[in-house]
Amino acid sequence: MYLSCTTCALRGGGRDEIEETLRYAPAAGYRHWGLGGPFTYIPGLIQWLDTAQLRQRMTDAGLKSLTEIWSPPIPTEGKEAALLGAEQVAMVASAAAQLDCRIVVQTGGVRRDNGLRQTVAGLARALELTAALPVVIALEPHVQSQILFPSDYETIFADLASDRVGITVDVGHFHSAGVDWKALIRKYPEKVFNVHLKDHVGPQSVAIGHGDIDLPGLVSVLREIGYAGPIALELEVTDPENLPYYVQEAHTYMSALLD
Repeated sequence: MYLSCTTCALRGGGRDEIEETLRYAPAAGYRHWGLGGPFTYIPGLIQWLDTAQLRQRMTDAGLKSLTEIWSPPIPTEGKEAALLGAEQVAMVASAAAQLDCRIVVQTGGVRRDNGLRQTVAGLARALELTAALPVVIALEPHVQSQILFPSDYETIFADLASDRVGITVDVGHFHSAGVDWKALIRKYPEKVFNVHLKDHVGPQSVAIGHGDIDLPGLVSVLREIGYAGPIALELEVTDPENLPYYVQEAHTYMSALLD
């Protein structure tokens, strides 16, 4: 297991989160990072990302690898929209491959009746479109999204028999939704592709080590299943002016747990 710092952890205050991550994450001790933000979740915008320049800037900053890129949610209002959404996922996957990034994070679209059917259709098409790329799709839960509860994952994995679809375990969103994420990890050990590190008081994200989430227990259950991937920091705090400090604090706290 190793630590990664997503751009979400340095989002706020009207600053460019990529610039902030390249500046503060290496200084805090991170050697890996994750890319989110408008370039990834606004449909079509990823095509304008200069991946060659970003690779160089990443290296210059002292970062070894990009652990994940987020993709726009697959729409759930109908099959046609879902299939168009799959094309957006494929576009992000192409950028990921150019950046030597293996994990594409997919968050569910708006939760609605029969929405999971559209999610499965979109994911199936995304798998077809990305078959030649060295990427996997790691499904991240979000409160009120179509991908959230264990039953959602059960349906998706039953309908899509693919070793290229797995889970981004976001302990913050699982905590907010009352999901037993330890049980989910134990149920699908081979499907845990990625982990989003958060701490919460109720539904509110707080600095790592200051909330209610059992972070030592997270490390313990990940060791139990032999997980060897990234633990990627996310912060959505109410005082974003303090994010550089919280990023450093999280690295210190988690390094002690991992050691």
